[in-house]
Amino acid sequence: PTPIMAGVRTPSRQFSSCVLIECGDSLDSINATTSAIVRYVSQRAGIGINAGNIRALGSPIRGGEAQHTGCIPFYKLFQTAVKCCSQGGVRGGAATLFYPLWHLEVESLLVLKNNRGVEDNRVRHMDYGVQINRTLYTRLIKGQDIALFSPSDVPGLYEAFFADQDNFEELYTKYEQDENIRKRHVPATDLFSLLMQERASTGRIYIQNVDHCNTHSPFDPAVAPIRQSNLCMEIALPTKPLDNINDEKGEIALCTLSAVNLGEVQSLDDIEEPAELIVRALDALLDYQDYPVKAAENGSMNRRTLGVGVINYAYYLAKNGVKYSDGSALGLTHQTFEALQYYLLKASNKLAKEKGACPAFNETTYSQGILPIDTYKADLDKICNEPLQLDWEALRSEIKEHGLRNSTLSALMPSETSSQIANATNGIEPPRGLVSVKASKDGILKQVVPDILNLKDNYELLWQMPNNDGYLKLVAIMQKFIDQSISANTNYDPTRFEGNRVPMKVLLKDLLTAYKLGVKTLYYHNTRDGANDAQADIDDGCASGACKL
Repeated sequence: PTPIMAGVRTPSRQFSSCVLIECGDSLDSINATTSAIVRYVSQRAGIGINAGNIRALGSPIRGGEAQHTGCIPFYKLFQTAVKCCSQGGVRGGAATLFYPLWHLEVESLLVLKNNRGVEDNRVRHMDYGVQINRTLYTRLIKGQDIALFSPSDVPGLYEAFFADQDNFEELYTKYEQDENIRKRHVPATDLFSLLMQERASTGRIYIQNVDHCNTHSPFDPAVAPIRQSNLCMEIALPTKPLDNINDEKGEIALCTLSAVNLGEVQSLDDIEEPAELIVRALDALLDYQDYPVKAAENGSMNRRTLGVGVINYAYYLAKNGVKYSDGSALGLTHQTFEALQYYLLKASNKLAKEKGACPAFNETTYSQGILPIDTYKADLDKICNEPLQLDWEALRSEIKEHGLRNSTLSALMPSETSSQIANATNGIEPPRGLVSVKASKDGILKQVVPDILNLKDNYELLWQMPNNDGYLKLVAIMQKFIDQSISANTNYDPTRFEGNRVPMKVLLKDLLTAYKLGVKTLYYHNTRDGANDAQADIDDGCASGACKL
């Protein structure tokens, strides 16, 4: 992946792609967060910022001596910190900032990225992750209202939002009925419609289902809740806010990434060797690299979190004669991601026998003998009832006995840059065209899908997919095994709908389908504008050997 490739020949030893920083509701914590952002952006990392606990506009400060200016001025501070450095000259600094959908200021926060408004009420140069759970979806389905609160007014609610869904539901209803607590009621359909409208118009308002991130997680939410994700929505790791930049009680989560090239896989046993090599290499990098902030070093050394994903999935499907949209790829995908997670766990268990389990292994669900195959969403069995192929029970007892060297092992990241080097298709995404044009600051690159001569009729291109259903089902199958999360995109072609407009009910249906199937996060919302796939339809004169490059 890019941070390792860009960093390995330079003096700065920082190879973690993703940094997750949680901000507390105090000026000290806000300043510490800003400082940590600057240190990491200068070191090639993409940033996830959880700012959801900052109290709302007009909240009392110091017992009512002053009134709070609200979230937006602090989001602006974070944006300035993110943009002040480029990532080691390789990529510009970038961040995704997270907040809950029930925050009192949410209607002002959802519009921060759009191109209306004025400078004072927009913060356009970050992306946003909106956090949702079962309670809020239920209100939508039942056509009820959502109550909005400032986290500072509702003790325990923010913590329960991640750690305990039943407790959240109970507190939420209690605070909703308490007349002494400041709140606003908004019809759930209006709020979700605003969310999806902003997601559609900017493409970069992401979704995090925080309950799935904690119930189907390698961490025990009672001691290590997941409260945010990262820049690209594939990481789900515990964090704790810092009170100052040297605060050792805080925790900044780092994830070090790599990927298996599925195009090279002939049979599923082929995954075992690269899985072990990757786990060993990344685990060694954790000890080799420097940590600009102590809270990040403590987190990394205790949890030793890795994120191994895949590239070239579209080629893998084409080569095996199956497609995204028609259900034909479900069984293959189930077997492949089962093998990936199994061999990664096996490698980490083997490493634990040699070097010892990671110090915070006791905070994982793995230490209780719980595996991803135990906690996935049962609704999945209705769409794919493929049996498990590998000996999970033997692995379970080995893990209980010897532990794991790493608290997490898998995450499915986007791989725009690194997949170009391997001439692979990007991550799990369908290609936009058989030939696609990738533009970056280094110029324009035309990339051809692997084995185009033999497989050109087997590839299912992005805009050939009739809707998101087939893709979301595949993502859900992957998520059954992947212990962190997945950068999953939703794609819409307005020309398929009346009046060239994607109806709100289609957007909401996809959101609810993803939730129902246990998908943890949604990344980009792509809308076909006709401009970026002109090159996909180039008449392919390759047969004569005269490739038009």
